[in-house]
Amino acid sequence: MTGVSVKTVAFTTTIPQEIIWAAGAVPVDLNNVFITGNSADYIRRAEALGIPRATCSWIKGIMGVVDDIRPDTVIAVTEGDCSNNHALMSQFRYHYPDMSILGFSYPQDKDPNMLQLQLKKLMDHLHVSPVEVDLFKKKLDELRHKLRDIDDLQTQHIGLSGKALQRLLISSTDFNQNLATYESELDQWISLLSRSALDLKTCRIGISGVPSILSDLSDLIETRFPARIVYFEVESDFAMMEPSQILVEQYLQFRYPYELFARIAAMNQQIKEKGLVAMVHYVQSFCHRQIEASIIQKLLDVPVLVLEGDAPGPVDMRTQIRIEQFMERITGATL
Repeated sequence: MTGVSVKTVAFTTTIPQEIIWAAGAVPVDLNNVFITGNSADYIRRAEALGIPRATCSWIKGIMGVVDDIRPDTVIAVTEGDCSNNHALMSQFRYHYPDMSILGFSYPQDKDPNMLQLQLKKLMDHLHVSPVEVDLFKKKLDELRHKLRDIDDLQTQHIGLSGKALQRLLISSTDFNQNLATYESELDQWISLLSRSALDLKTCRIGISGVPSILSDLSDLIETRFPARIVYFEVESDFAMMEPSQILVEQYLQFRYPYELFARIAAMNQQIKEKGLVAMVHYVQSFCHRQIEASIIQKLLDVPVLVLEGDAPGPVDMRTQIRIEQFMERITGATL
């Protein structure tokens, strides 16, 4: 490593964090900080800085987190994620002129040469070589294999709630900024799940779409019905539980930034392998991904309930009633 002044590298959605770790910096997924911290305060900060109230809460949350933690570098994914990230970059440059702001793009045609250029740009920015990145990637892949072990165990064993599984998967986007602590938690869950009882009767449910901003969605499903959530589509994609040996291939396999139909095929494969009986598909208010929901409903091999959320917080009464009606049909249980 040639030495780097960057200490904290934050990002707006999943990027090749291997490069950040290899550079001796700390990766910070702004989404994770937003949803696990004082979300309402982050939103208020963003609105005070000029982000319109009608903007997606995730975008406002990201802005608020940056204002709070002031990372050394922010990487905004400008192709393959929310188009609002272009405007966010302008906000960052205006409010924080001393902060390093970098764009990162996932090529929509999945051109490996174009993605390789993006990887090189990030490596050059952080002053790290491909050899150093590959060496560090091996450590991250060990953690991802352990995540895969947990995912396999969770399908058949009782022990990990849907909410806990979601948190574990989604926090792999920056490994909670501490690899040793994160690995210790993985080892504990593997030990617990390996010794827990088999579950062959409970209805298995999946949740697809962007990570839900509704704080009690999983708990509501699992505590009121004989059901367990054993699959989170986007969170599992973020976790990269089947890593490739080559960095550029790994991020070409990453489905979230690219076209919808590969995601649907992967979901149907998981429906078959995990024995899922239904999917709950979450969409965020003011998000372009809402347009995809009708296609997902038509092409998934199980019944799909589409839910929409706006601000962080518990499920509202109207949405709760829709969930209850759907789950009663799926499980045959009544409240």
